[in-house]
Amino acid sequence: MCLALYACASVKHTGCVRDRGGAWHLPLERKWDDMRSENPPVSTSEARLISDEQFLRKIAYMYYEDGHSQETIAEMEYCSRQTVSKALQKAKERGIVRISIVPDVRTGYLRNLSREVRRKLNLEDLVLVPGRSFETARADETLDEVVAEIGNAAADYLDQLLTDTDTLAVSGGKLFMRNVVRYLKPARPLPHLHVVSTIGFVEARTSPGDANLVAYDIARAYGASHAWFCIPALMPPTPDVSPKALMALNARLSITREAIELSENATVYMMGLWTPHSNDEIVMRGILTREQIEAMEAYHPVVDINHWVFDAQGRCINELMQPPPYYLTGFAIPRLKEKISKEDARVILVAGGGPAYVPAIRAALKAGLANILVTDHITAQLLLTEE
Repeated sequence: MCLALYACASVKHTGCVRDRGGAWHLPLERKWDDMRSENPPVSTSEARLISDEQFLRKIAYMYYEDGHSQETIAEMEYCSRQTVSKALQKAKERGIVRISIVPDVRTGYLRNLSREVRRKLNLEDLVLVPGRSFETARADETLDEVVAEIGNAAADYLDQLLTDTDTLAVSGGKLFMRNVVRYLKPARPLPHLHVVSTIGFVEARTSPGDANLVAYDIARAYGASHAWFCIPALMPPTPDVSPKALMALNARLSITREAIELSENATVYMMGLWTPHSNDEIVMRGILTREQIEAMEAYHPVVDINHWVFDAQGRCINELMQPPPYYLTGFAIPRLKEKISKEDARVILVAGGGPAYVPAIRAALKAGLANILVTDHITAQLLLTEE
């Protein structure tokens, strides 16, 4: 009797029905409901996550860069695997993740291109990564995934190049140089390496692209020695004090002497660059005024390295203008040409991944500012074919 009551209670709870043979079945309506429950609608919390671009980027980096499986990411982010899968698909749809077919390096294409570009541009070395066509890119557009590949390749190259007796001087840059720091994986500690910025501070507060912070992070990665270049990078024209007198004063101060000497005597330089399209941001951040920018623009600049500006022929606009709209207190970038020719310095230029970088790189090379280039193969092709 008790068993029968239990059975009846179970049947009532589940909504089962009994056929003529005595077997129990779910009614058709319950079967349909259960089938629908296997594919529930997107929850409010899941929809909110998938619409969050920061979440999409984080998931994309964890999957494509860090190599985690979707199941592992789901556990780490306390969400379902389906949410991770949808986030990756949404990242593709929004252009956060782009998948493209690159030239087959097995054919020797990149190797042959590298040889031709290195010979024509008179470079000691050239590192190429697969790029993407600029045909649909805006003039000021930068392809983030190509920039990341360039930064990764530059980090590997730097790690192979550096020795424990070198002094490395670097520029700043939130695109290329920050990516170098991000991808740097030292193969060995270099406790006697010295790392320094080539420029002082441009703002009262540091940022990820600050040259001093880039230098500090690289030094820390190698367990190396580091010196802060603690001088204002930009100085207004002052009739009472000449730039040479100001630099001489800085060179005598104990707090600045070491950084100045290290940047002047570096054996390896690694530089990013800026294009004129970044001028609006410089004005907005208060680094330079609109009037200072317009004074420079009258000379048709195409490339900026540490606020040393050059035209398409490789002429330094700062030196053409007398007086210039501002003075720079850091390492004089035009001196890189002399460092290469007379001191065998290795100067690595890291740039590419966008149309504006083609004339910028060409101008920097015409000025003799680098003997090693890390870029993408599309930029390299255009350096050969365009003028």
